Amino acid sequence: MHRHPHAHDAGPTRVRVHVVTVSTSRTDATDRSGPLLRELVTEGGHEVAGHTLVADDPAAIGAALDSLLADPTVGAVVLTGGTGVSARDCTPSVVRTRLDRELPGFGELFRMLSWQEVGAAAMLSTAVGGIAQGRPVFALPGSPNACRLAMEKLILPELAHLVGEVSKETPLPVKGAAKAPIATKTAAKAPAPAPAPAPAPAPAPAPAPNAPVAAGRIGLSATEPEPAPVPTELVSQIVSEAQRPPEPDLATGWRAGLRALGGEVKRGALGEIPESIERIAAAMDVLNAAGDRATVALPDGRTYTAFGYPDLARNASKVLLVRDGAPFAEVVALHRWPSRVGTCVEGDEGIAPSADLDPGPISEERTGAPFPGVGILFAVEGASVYVLQGRKVAQFDGRNVTDGWPLASAVGTLLLHWSQR
Repeated sequence: MHRHPHAHDAGPTRVRVHVVTVSTSRTDATDRSGPLLRELVTEGGHEVAGHTLVADDPAAIGAALDSLLADPTVGAVVLTGGTGVSARDCTPSVVRTRLDRELPGFGELFRMLSWQEVGAAAMLSTAVGGIAQGRPVFALPGSPNACRLAMEKLILPELAHLVGEVSKETPLPVKGAAKAPIATKTAAKAPAPAPAPAPAPAPAPAPAPNAPVAAGRIGLSATEPEPAPVPTELVSQIVSEAQRPPEPDLATGWRAGLRALGGEVKRGALGEIPESIERIAAAMDVLNAAGDRATVALPDGRTYTAFGYPDLARNASKVLLVRDGAPFAEVVALHRWPSRVGTCVEGDEGIAPSADLDPGPISEERTGAPFPGVGILFAVEGASVYVLQGRKVAQFDGRNVTDGWPLASAVGTLLLHWSQR
């Protein structure tokens, strides 16, 4: 990597970096990206200033970031999570409101490097970096793989240099702070005669103890308390309920598949996302874009994490079920029922055909022709089969075999497709 000719002496050798994990579903025990970032910071010769876990909520993220930027012992902040494209992915927008200057090259280079690993799904990432109150701030995806890529290829090689360059500047005013009025040349002239002061109004009587504060809105008297605002969440819920279309026949959609499997939706604690999916940034971006999540339990004891697009309230929603498996995690497009669409896992417990089966007969059944090659049955969808050949996945539609996709690219593309159709 080309370095600035004076990078070796442009800044401190050690920077104190605070890590922030943005997630509503993860805990300290299940968070994998936060600990990885701390490890990478230390391995890069820097110091971990602390680690904070905050909910995927604009107010919570903003409060945590404001607190860190007010701490003079924090030299840089790295956030992980909430950089997808769903409405709840708000980390970049919150970070941008605090930036004095954005570093466009960071996001551009990160997406370029991601494209080399996951293909077109890289465009789903909204990772951002910049300078806020004299400190570098970076917002990374929630995937450990994406965090490692950003840290090792972009952030750590230039962090000390970046902090050194920023420290040479005169600090910019904090965003939103009031500016002092600019003095003009006319201020030196003799001041104009001051107008006669208006008669002072009669003092208002002191309010009685615990009396309501005078309202500042038309139509409210000084003795009437201002009504409490309706919570935004409740307003959104009322509006969405009013606009929600009538439910379709319960015999269709993902609920039909749920009933056919004998499954039950359970709210509460969610299962962990399989590690094989967590390693793929594009797949995590798709799962993080879900508007609703829950656990689905089957009568035989199997449990899945359900991801709803846009939610789990409508039969017309797109619903993905995810659980651990081999050779790859099991992903089921439940809304495509009765067609069994999803990835194939070893054994006979998977909802899609078993990965142990010969791809030839399954391909002939699905596409009308046997798969012209060897490999492990990876996924099925309508009139297509996907076969794992080493670390690449080939698609066959009965006539043509596509060139093998890298495994990460195939998984990210399939999950994005299934979450939308």
